[in-house]
Amino acid sequence: MKSPIIISIISYNLLKAEKDYISKFQPFGIILFSKNIKSLPQLKRLVSSIKLHSPSTLLFIDQESGIVDRFKFFKDLNFLDNYEYYKIYLKDEKLAKLLIFLKSYITSYYLREWGFHSNTVPVLDVSIHKTAKFISQRTFGPDLKIIKKLNNIIVLNNFKFNLIPVIKHVPGHGVTSKDSHKVIPSTNISKRDLSKHFQSFKNFNYLPLAMTSHIIYKKIDSSFIATFSHKIISQIIRKQINFQGLLMTDDLSMKAVKYSKEVICKLSNNLDIDILLDCSNDIERYIYFSRNFRSTDRYNSFIVNKKKWVQQKKMPANINIKKYRNIYDNILKNHGI
Repeated sequence: MKSPIIISIISYNLLKAEKDYISKFQPFGIILFSKNIKSLPQLKRLVSSIKLHSPSTLLFIDQESGIVDRFKFFKDLNFLDNYEYYKIYLKDEKLAKLLIFLKSYITSYYLREWGFHSNTVPVLDVSIHKTAKFISQRTFGPDLKIIKKLNNIIVLNNFKFNLIPVIKHVPGHGVTSKDSHKVIPSTNISKRDLSKHFQSFKNFNYLPLAMTSHIIYKKIDSSFIATFSHKIISQIIRKQINFQGLLMTDDLSMKAVKYSKEVICKLSNNLDIDILLDCSNDIERYIYFSRNFRSTDRYNSFIVNKKKWVQQKKMPANINIKKYRNIYDNILKNHGI
């Protein structure tokens, strides 16, 4: 069975219950966090163990850099927040583009070398005056042209190293001052004013995966967060944004999701959702999702044609990645950044 679920694991090594679940249900993906990575040798062992129990399972990570950094101990992956590059862009476009190229090139190189299949970028949220700091720091600001230019560089470097991009948080997390990890955010912004946020995602609607936002857009659907809103998914994400790839939920263990596992499955099975992302570390919950969340035709088609996105290409030869990092550091130093 290949379950349309992305799960997380508890620690640095697979527990027996996790091994049993992964072997039996073969989840679509496993996403790793800082709690799962203490050193590169340990990471290598963990990745090998996961692949041993389910070779088809994809390895995800959220390595945006800046405040979202799963490798604090590995200095070569420590970079500025995205918003800092936006501020640099306002003064020097070429410099900002070069820095983003180097950041995304270095990051993609290492993630691919360590066995990951996907980095959950680009962040396409548009920052406005009320955007929560936790989100705004991860964006390239309020200008759609800048957002498109800088994220396009990130996407191309993901492709170069055969990493699957994930656009997020569709249809836009920049519209609220609240953090969906902690509460249920909502917005009263009109559909007309939301169009700018939607356009940011439409610019990248050709990519294979998108992650929803756990926000209530009151002017469209006052009853459900976007993740569980038929109106948002069918009218906005699938129609207006015209995203036809795999739609995955944001983490279902976040505080913005108040439903039981039974209700989550019932709602999701009636929506155009392809993948459930759940980072609760609850094996019984994972088993329930695997048994009760139905795979879509779109998901099944992706699995059949997965080689299009998950190719076992060799790493580009003769790359001195340390040289790229030195160039990045020297640029920052020379410009007093």
